[in-house]
Amino acid sequence: MTRSDGQLSLRILENPDPGRAPAKDRKASLPRLSVGPDEAASMLGVSRDFFDEHIRAELRIIRRGRKLVLIPISELTRWIDNSAARFTL
Repeated sequence: MTRSDGQLSLRILENPDPGRAPAKDRKASLPRLSVGPDEAASMLGVSRDFFDEHIRAELRIIRRGRKLVLIPISELTRWIDNSAARFTL
């Protein structure tokens, strides 16, 4: 806001770089580095029970506290690369 001659005027500032999100929205665009077990199971296309029984033991996971478990995206990618088999038809 600016004041001139006893009147208030409001000046709207435009984003100088329209291709870039405003500062408050940039945080949301950061890439995810890890996911929880439910999301990891969903990303692999399996149920949470199947994930816990057959896949989780093969992954390096991050544990913090009693309940927090995170699976790095890089671990899911590594597991997929190592588990993929080539079939010849």
